[in-house]
Amino acid sequence: MATAIAEHGLKEKLESYKQDHILACLDLMPAAEQKALLEDLSEINFAQLAARYQTYLRSLSAGNGEKVFDTAEILAPPLSKNFFSLGEDYLREGKVGIFLVAGGQGTRLGFKGPKGCFPLSPVKSKSLFQLFSESIRALERRYGRRLCWYIMTSRENDAQTRSFFNDNQYFGLAPDHVFFLLQAELPSLDREGKLLLSRDRLVSKNPDGHGGALTAMNESGALQDMQEKGIEELFYFQVDNPLAKIADPLFIGAHAEHRAEMSTKVVEKTDPAERVGIIGKINGRMGCIEYSELTPAETAEKKADGTLRFASANIAIHMLKRSFIEKLTRDQGFALPCHIAVKDIECLAVQGGTLMPVTGRGIKFEMFIFDALGFAQRSVTMQVKREEEFSPVKNFDGVDSPQTAKRAMIQLFTQWLKNSGKAPPCPDDLVIEVSPLYALDEAEFRKNYTPPASFSSPLYLGP
Repeated sequence: MATAIAEHGLKEKLESYKQDHILACLDLMPAAEQKALLEDLSEINFAQLAARYQTYLRSLSAGNGEKVFDTAEILAPPLSKNFFSLGEDYLREGKVGIFLVAGGQGTRLGFKGPKGCFPLSPVKSKSLFQLFSESIRALERRYGRRLCWYIMTSRENDAQTRSFFNDNQYFGLAPDHVFFLLQAELPSLDREGKLLLSRDRLVSKNPDGHGGALTAMNESGALQDMQEKGIEELFYFQVDNPLAKIADPLFIGAHAEHRAEMSTKVVEKTDPAERVGIIGKINGRMGCIEYSELTPAETAEKKADGTLRFASANIAIHMLKRSFIEKLTRDQGFALPCHIAVKDIECLAVQGGTLMPVTGRGIKFEMFIFDALGFAQRSVTMQVKREEEFSPVKNFDGVDSPQTAKRAMIQLFTQWLKNSGKAPPCPDDLVIEVSPLYALDEAEFRKNYTPPASFSSPLYLGP
């Protein structure tokens, strides 16, 4: 083993950064496992890891520090029709790519597999991936242009996600326009700053958060692919929101017209107790104010019109200029700030001369995409209606669950039906699903909808 450690130049590094407890673990492993762990260790940036641990230590005694919070300027309806026209031009000209963060598993939903594979739609039980795919196909049909879709997976669900798309013939999309890239991982530490070993006898790691999307785009070749395809703007969203209005022309146009580098969609927060990040200003720069950072007085503060002052709730939908991402990732040392969570971590530890499974409190680091707002010279914050664009699927039941998301979808489609002027009175228990391939929005629904000979529930409109 000593020769192998020397070949990797790790002994001095482990001792220098007070990680030499790993040497005792290596002593208890067979040669093949030693080799795998040494290769894993050789990829760690120990200086960066030590700096992250110091950030954790400072966080134990620090509050908000000198942070001063203020509200963001909001673009709210009615918005210029020119924004919509400009966004449509960008789509027709192939200047817009689509980026999906899909590294999560459906564990909290009681589902085995990637969250994107979770069956959700009210009538046909289509998966989230299928719903998004149909929206993209509908956009391609409307604007006469293939759209490139970049999907960030995790080590945990990458193979299953690729197989799911392959088994379903990419839901009618062109496979060469779907680009999978892998989210990176960051080492976890115990509360003394020591590296942990996972149950598979490698360094214990966790996905680096949705903020890792920026470096993943760069390192995977996705940015280069965008450049070669003439993509100038990127529509970013996350897998748990079935109401996301993918590549919304109005949002694209508002972002482009203002020459913004990064823009955000928000919904109005009406309940002070809602635990949601607020898009606003932090020390004069755009960012996301975590709900825990606001005092009770700030959380409840109201404006003259009676609405909450800090009301622009982040729904994790952004536009990012490709050149902005390139500028940030050009520096190999670039990284967004790390956020810290202390959680139970299953790992291995030396006990009685053997490696034994244990569970202990440890530190996980992750990066958040909204922190990139602080680097943007120009930014647009656009307010949209919650009932039309945001109903996340996060929990097994209760708030933000499959039940609430299905109900939101049914309510949205029922409203389209009522507003069409072509529907008989809708029963209160109507279950309705409208495929994006039937209508992407209410205007298209009015144009396409023909009342059936007999009206009954459940009602499915689509191919």
